[in-house]
Amino acid sequence: MAMDFFQHQERARKQTGRLVILYGLAVVGIIALVYVAVTMLVFFAGSRHDPTAEPDFWAPDLLLWIGGGTIVLVGVASLAKIAELAAGGSVVAESLGGRPLNAGTRDETERKVLNVVEEMSIASGVPVPAVYLLDGESRINAFAAGHKPEHAVVGITRGAAETLSRDELQGVVAHEFSHILNGDMRLNIRLIGILHGILVIGLLGGMLARAAFYGGGGSSRRGARSAVTSATPRSSTCGTAPSPTSRSAPGWTSSRTGAPWRPSTGTRTATSTSGCTTAPGHGCA
Repeated sequence: MAMDFFQHQERARKQTGRLVILYGLAVVGIIALVYVAVTMLVFFAGSRHDPTAEPDFWAPDLLLWIGGGTIVLVGVASLAKIAELAAGGSVVAESLGGRPLNAGTRDETERKVLNVVEEMSIASGVPVPAVYLLDGESRINAFAAGHKPEHAVVGITRGAAETLSRDELQGVVAHEFSHILNGDMRLNIRLIGILHGILVIGLLGGMLARAAFYGGGGSSRRGARSAVTSATPRSSTCGTAPSPTSRSAPGWTSSRTGAPWRPSTGTRTATSTSGCTTAPGHGCA
């Protein structure tokens, strides 16, 4: 049995309700994960002083603070995003790379898009929205954005404007006007805001993890260099070849006037950096 328009509409509303519930469950899941993570951090920090300690996963005060902090963070980020998008559909269209179409354009494709939008506006009784063309999009797509019908815009991709016939374009634009009439744009803006609030927690966690990694890594590298420096012997062992730049190098003398090194005459003795002097062919005692 074929499904009519109203059945499709009812199904879409049910799916939207499920999506809202899932967003709420996502926030609850984030609170639980943050609570467990903080509890384990507290446990590992305390286990250094008391090895027999066990993690306490029920701390109402800690759960209250984490839950309240997470809800406040998600709420503030969501409200900020909703306020940004509620300024008008032009904000969304321009963020996607849209270009507003001028009513006086002479381009045939742009003129066709404007005429179709005006026709759908008259048929639906909605004020004529601003029209944006996404020049960089070759795929067929369209969208409606805006918190209120008077602030709504309709976006059309370059692919849809050039590929679709006039009748096909009317069908696409009529679909976008249905979003304006049914208030779908307001719901979408709220869902985008909630999703942004959820993502802010992940972004904040990533920033803290990178800061901890690089900060700890820098300390580890400095500690490794210190360990290598302290482990390096400060004096050479007996029997090693002295450096040619040493004043006690066998067979070499230096000139303080900057003259090049030259072999010395006489009996050669080797003086190691450890302080023992040997005749040629003998080792240190």
